[in-house]
Amino acid sequence: MFVHSSTAELWTHGAVTCVLVPHGHNVDVELRNADGSAFLRKTAPNRQAALNEAEYLRLLLRPAQHVARTSELKPFALVIEDDADNRDALSEALKMTGMRVLGCRSGAEGVALALELSPDLVVVDHRLPDLTGAEVCRQLRNQPQTATTAIIAVTAAPEALRSEGCDADAVLSKPCQLDTLIAAARLFVRELGSPADPSA
Repeated sequence: MFVHSSTAELWTHGAVTCVLVPHGHNVDVELRNADGSAFLRKTAPNRQAALNEAEYLRLLLRPAQHVARTSELKPFALVIEDDADNRDALSEALKMTGMRVLGCRSGAEGVALALELSPDLVVVDHRLPDLTGAEVCRQLRNQPQTATTAIIAVTAAPEALRSEGCDADAVLSKPCQLDTLIAAARLFVRELGSPADPSA
């Protein structure tokens, strides 16, 4: 749990620990060695941005587990989000990297589409009209064709999502900067281009 008056440890990977440190109106994200010394510090303007920065750093330290299929087709993403504006924004951000993207508004529809189409990446909201994002993740992980599909959850309630045992590969906090989503997507789908790349 994040505490404004003191540091808050978020995760540990090997000998590296990630902590949030309040710093005036900002929040510092620090990676610390086993002896407690900080070897990397990034300043974020608020708690949500700090949590997303910490999640991105966690992903960078993990070995690559998801690689897009070798195919003539561009990598494919499925966005499961009931808010049309958010769904469009997330879809457009992923299209900027060169992905093919399909969006849907309910968890059940998303699970059915994922099982039918085998996407390289699933982006799912936590609060959906029928299922939670955690339940969507559970259903996808329990099916052989989607068990190893990369899943990014985007939610305004990351603690609630994790408390439900969400099995997403990454949990990004809303409001989420689209470049944060793009950076996270690139960690899972290696063929993605840069948003600045006109050929993408």
